[in-house]
Amino acid sequence: MNKLLLIAIIAFSFNAKAQIILEQDYDSAASYASGTPSVLNQLMIVNFEESGDRYIKINRLGKCINIYDITHVLIKTIDLSGFPMNSSGSMGEVLYLSEHLFNLDSKIEFIYGFSDSDSSNTLTNIYNEDGTLIFSSFGAPMVKGNIPQQQLPIYNTINGAKMILSYHDGHAKVYSLPGTLSTAIAEANGQLIQAQEGLFKNLYPNPSTGKVTLQYQLPEGTQMGEIILYNMQGTEVKRYAVDSTFNDIILDNSDLQSGTYFYQLQTNNGGIGTKKMIKL
Repeated sequence: MNKLLLIAIIAFSFNAKAQIILEQDYDSAASYASGTPSVLNQLMIVNFEESGDRYIKINRLGKCINIYDITHVLIKTIDLSGFPMNSSGSMGEVLYLSEHLFNLDSKIEFIYGFSDSDSSNTLTNIYNEDGTLIFSSFGAPMVKGNIPQQQLPIYNTINGAKMILSYHDGHAKVYSLPGTLSTAIAEANGQLIQAQEGLFKNLYPNPSTGKVTLQYQLPEGTQMGEIILYNMQGTEVKRYAVDSTFNDIILDNSDLQSGTYFYQLQTNNGGIGTKKMIKL
């Protein structure tokens, strides 16, 4: 009897240890449309060259970046409220957070930029965490989405790290960077587009001038969802209800300005897939 009791206690202890538990809850961090105007926040983990793993929260409504250590203690806040905004007043994208890619000091640096939906207004700046401007250009780190992804804004080469920006005159310029792109940051950026393809199967024609057909698949057991169209600044443009009865939807984009947009498939569990669309 005692042996059976001991076995039961051990089994219970093992099951308790194997449970998935909630570790931390971050507000203003979900990549799910919220606020006015509707924007997408971000929460991610970046493995910095010296500091190691850090939780990064990009709060678009609050216009700031919060950096937490691996135990979820806030260690730094980067204020973006004084940074340039796009023509609609929304903040730009934050890319390539690093410690020694864009310069060799001990501060965190990152790309901050945007491209308006009609691509007429583009900006790529590189800042230190204290807001010091390191680099500025009217080019954009644009890439063509493919599976597998082959084109990226930054590469490591035998001659050092290189950054490629695209310009409206049809030129692409290559810039030499003083640091090295860490493996963790390179993998995170390289896998981003592939990971976001999610449960969208196809979008055609793409590019388009009007109506497009978007094929999708809701997760197993999910009956309802929404397809939300965002511009390059993460601002919601349109919203469509979908269900599991069909696996495609015809969307009319004839009233959109020319530019790049993203469709996101959302369910009660949040955003589960993103598809890039170009309107001519």
